[in-house]
Amino acid sequence: MNRRMTAMLLILLISGSAAAQDAMIHGYVRFKESREPAISVNILIEGTNRGTVTNMKGYYVLPGLPPGNYSLRFLYMGYTPVTRRVTLSAGLDAELDVELIQTNVQGEKVTVVGERGERKNDVVAGRITVTPAEFRRMPQVAEPDLFRSLQMLPGVATLSDFSAGLYIRGGSPDQNLILLDHIDVYNPNHMFGFFSTFNTDAVKSVKLLKGGFPARYGGRLSSVLDVVNKEGNRNETHGTARVSLLSSSLTLEGPWKKGSWMGSFRRTYLDLAASLMDIDLPYYFYDGHFKVNYDADSRNQVSLSGYLGNDVLDIETAGSSISLDWGNRTFSSQWTHLFSSRLFSHFVLAGSEFSSNTLVRFEDVGFGITNRIDDISLKGMLSYSHTSDHSLDFGFESKMLDFGLDYRIVDLTYKNRYNGFSHSAYIQDNYRFGGVNVLQTGLRLNYYSEGQYVRIAPRAAYKRILSDYLDVTLTWGRYSQFLNLIQQEGFSFADMWLPVDATFPPGEADHLIAGISYDPGRRISVEAEVYYKKYRNIAEYRAERGADEEFAEMTAAMNFLRGDAESYGADLYIRNNIWRLQGWIGYSLNWIRKQVDGYNFDKPYFPTYDRRHTVTVMQDLTISGKLRFNLAFKYGSGQPYTESTARYAVMNPSGDIYYTDLEGEKNTRRLPAYHRLDLGLFYRTRLFSLDSEWYLQVVNAYGHENVWFRRYDNTQNPSQQEDFTMLPLLPTFGVTITF
Repeated sequence: MNRRMTAMLLILLISGSAAAQDAMIHGYVRFKESREPAISVNILIEGTNRGTVTNMKGYYVLPGLPPGNYSLRFLYMGYTPVTRRVTLSAGLDAELDVELIQTNVQGEKVTVVGERGERKNDVVAGRITVTPAEFRRMPQVAEPDLFRSLQMLPGVATLSDFSAGLYIRGGSPDQNLILLDHIDVYNPNHMFGFFSTFNTDAVKSVKLLKGGFPARYGGRLSSVLDVVNKEGNRNETHGTARVSLLSSSLTLEGPWKKGSWMGSFRRTYLDLAASLMDIDLPYYFYDGHFKVNYDADSRNQVSLSGYLGNDVLDIETAGSSISLDWGNRTFSSQWTHLFSSRLFSHFVLAGSEFSSNTLVRFEDVGFGITNRIDDISLKGMLSYSHTSDHSLDFGFESKMLDFGLDYRIVDLTYKNRYNGFSHSAYIQDNYRFGGVNVLQTGLRLNYYSEGQYVRIAPRAAYKRILSDYLDVTLTWGRYSQFLNLIQQEGFSFADMWLPVDATFPPGEADHLIAGISYDPGRRISVEAEVYYKKYRNIAEYRAERGADEEFAEMTAAMNFLRGDAESYGADLYIRNNIWRLQGWIGYSLNWIRKQVDGYNFDKPYFPTYDRRHTVTVMQDLTISGKLRFNLAFKYGSGQPYTESTARYAVMNPSGDIYYTDLEGEKNTRRLPAYHRLDLGLFYRTRLFSLDSEWYLQVVNAYGHENVWFRRYDNTQNPSQQEDFTMLPLLPTFGVTITF
């Protein structure tokens, strides 16, 4: 035993001595105009196959380099490439900070080259990064919207023009992990799901992982949307003001002697405009973001950020009223610390609250539902870079969760309280070998207190670089989810979150993804992926109740039915940057099938968001330095719906007879195909000596009547089919002012 220990110590000493002879380069990459950290910048060592990517704080490290002369190339989409030369001696830890300058050349090929470098240095399936500049260029309904922009990506399905929900590769919106500055956002919708809660002027980066996400993420079954707010301009004070037909917003950012700050506020004014026209429309929403950063020194940075948003509707008529109030509040305190050049750490203490209140009154009789979630989270995310080909990510997450669900029926209130703790820890090994192989293996351990559930979630991903232009990937992962959503399609304010308990086990999913990427690094890139997802213990809302079931002390099994599902398909994503035309073309093929015990006669069915074929086209044409034109086109094959098989008579308590539908098997028929073309024209000029951009946009330019839902008019015999359509041809205009 002593000999073995002596041998191990000797090996460690020898390897440590060898490592001491190696050199390394580390530093931060920032944007020159604002000194904001630049995320996912590619750093390549010219003449070798080595490289890395900056992390969430713009930090990078290249360890384990032999002494010698090196030429480093820094690449980022839309920014001029930067080359720096460094001479390393044995044991030297060289610090090299770089600032990137935005290019003004249209069609600059670095846009595609930067993406290619990122794909070569990482293994993440189904990842799409959309910059704020990109989603602000897309045609919009009244104003730019993050979720509407994401719905134009392959693999992301839409339910209707009136829903901003993200249905990603067969997953429902509650199966998406949505993070804002590393804290969960539970209901990311405004205006009954028409808009998302994120003000695009406050957003710095958006990363969508459509499946197979690494061990760092957990708690959801389908996908991850990771949104990071701006830190603020560290050089000078700037502002952006927007005025549209729907709302106005103002975003300000600037420096202070120890860091930066950012604040953004938005409010709709339909209620104010309607009152001027003597129209009763008592609805509005508002939201606000803020962030303050303290740069203590080169190894420590602290930040505090928050979000507040609310929707309010209060209608009063003779003898009755409807009051709706729902919204999110989040805060996030973060500490970034370099233990050493090799060991990067990021710690987060954050909180998130979602609440919704619905109250309907008829004279003195009231009916209502109140739902609330309080989430206090502590996270640690660390990364250790052993060599330029080998790194280790590890961390933890602890959540204290408090759920409330209250029913008010006439003069009685039924209260339900659910408390639980969620803990997880993860470790992930990233290894590059042979120059052309990248292997990523990870393990996440999850625990939830209510039910004493322990779930082990392994992850694995492999990439083979076949040439400078071509690589293939294979990804597998297991995921679990400890809460479920009672969702009313089309009415996001009525969404109610409930945790699992001993009566209802957590949901689980396995992802298997294979992909190929072709990128010659000039004017076009192509990505294709095929995927398969297997779901277990998914929840379907149990609308019907037994006569002996109370509304108090409800269990998860009283609210949900349990079932399984599978989703499979393929995505094709073609990006172009040709001459003055840049954008993408996407195609998705998808099947999603569910089977739930005690639901739909125990037969499998296609959910409403099962759309077999989807085609998206997004293109932006720069006509001149002042004028540009864009278009967005989307086609989707028909969604399933449940056809009525007959009508039958019902007598109400007053003795009146009316007719209603007798529904057959769920979703056996399909609505007509959906297609819509949106156009936009943008003109840059000066307004009161300030830079401004005026825009005119047309939604549904050729006025196609897309069917939202289908019902039957049972007042006639035989019953007559009625189709309710979505957005008509809708022009909109506005102005953006920067200063």
